[in-house]
Amino acid sequence: MEIFLPTCLLMLGNQSMYQKFFSAKSEKDASRAVVGWIIGTVILETVIVALAVVGSALFKTGEVSEHPREILAYTGLHGLPQILGALLMGAIFAKVISTANNYLFSPATNLVNDVFVRYIKPDAKDGTVLLVSRGMVVLLGLWSLWQSLATDSVLKKTLYAYTIYSAALTPVVLATFYWKRATGAAAVACIASGTLMTVVWDTTWMRGIMPASVIQYDAIFPALLVSVLSLVLVSLVTKAPSAAQLEPFGEA
Repeated sequence: MEIFLPTCLLMLGNQSMYQKFFSAKSEKDASRAVVGWIIGTVILETVIVALAVVGSALFKTGEVSEHPREILAYTGLHGLPQILGALLMGAIFAKVISTANNYLFSPATNLVNDVFVRYIKPDAKDGTVLLVSRGMVVLLGLWSLWQSLATDSVLKKTLYAYTIYSAALTPVVLATFYWKRATGAAAVACIASGTLMTVVWDTTWMRGIMPASVIQYDAIFPALLVSVLSLVLVSLVTKAPSAAQLEPFGEA
């Protein structure tokens, strides 16, 4: 559950996924895309897990035992026919590149549109916005590279990022679609509390005040609980959204 829950909630709130769905020509096409995405995800994840399990059983010693995260690539190079192995390696590189693109372009777009254009230079020309966007992608890429150099486990770092996203952002995204009583202040409180709980959960301070039997669990459980409670409670004590605010969602 500590791995399944962050991954599942990430998929439900993934910004790049919604961008692709919203690019559909019609509501019917978007619905078909969702169904296809679910089926494809189940099939793909099952195949990936199966390859990892089979590869782990075949190659128990040597380099792969010291670096189990490389089992898929190792299996492709040493356990499959050349053509299938080449296809698997190509798929791995394609996945890495596409993921990097999503997680560089999405935050860069948000920072440029929601911070630079909205608050710093509202009258910025298209050329200026384009240059700032490119610069932001480069800066985010360098920041990501700097973080990776000090990372012992990519899986742990990925799970940490997934936990923040799942606990802080996914509840807000789902509330936008399914709970018209949710407010802007509650969304901010949800994001802030979920992020803060994830960051402090594994700190020495938390270990000093929480029982060992509780602190051993992953941060997703307390972070999700705190963020959802913040979303609900703050929504109930703040002014409900107006009809004009709900109109774009068909809730007015």
